[in-house]
Amino acid sequence: MKHARTLFCFVALSLAVPACSDVVTYEDPEQVETMTAKFGFTDLKLIAQSMTQSFLGSDSWGGDRPRIVFGGFRNRTSEHIDISNVTDTIRTSLVQSQQFHILAGDVGILEIQKELDYQQSGTVDQALAVELGKQMGAEFVFYGALTDINKEKGSTEAVWFKFNMSAVNVQTREIIWQAEETIAKKKEKSFFGW
Repeated sequence: MKHARTLFCFVALSLAVPACSDVVTYEDPEQVETMTAKFGFTDLKLIAQSMTQSFLGSDSWGGDRPRIVFGGFRNRTSEHIDISNVTDTIRTSLVQSQQFHILAGDVGILEIQKELDYQQSGTVDQALAVELGKQMGAEFVFYGALTDINKEKGSTEAVWFKFNMSAVNVQTREIIWQAEETIAKKKEKSFFGW
């Protein structure tokens, strides 16, 4: 009888354990993600596409392939959001459009400076070192912010996100392009709080 009870407990646990295991699946990155009201990858894509289309459709630039650098972008939301995910996606689209010269920003400049310092250290054959003083200067600087407003009433949570992006002419300080994208989400909390 003791062995039968042990066997029953083992079988019961064996059947229960898979039900408690995590399940990981691949998802289609193009599908709409609405797991929570928090900022997600669908929000990132919507913002990046909107900003890129507005930027590409603007005739504010003049000249052939204007020189652009991405400056400061701030996360002013109540969430921890890596804002560089949004700007990286926009920058990638603009580089791929081949309509602009997209210049290295802060991180890129630090990496360039490290390489230039190395090339001038005496370790590199100076005939093979890059010529100094040939970098391009930016004509336009992008900057912007992501903000949010959160509201709760009863079992309903509402979140509103706004991404604002501007381009300023470095020579004149004139803001020559600006766009914003807003996203509104509503979450109805379940009776059980899940």
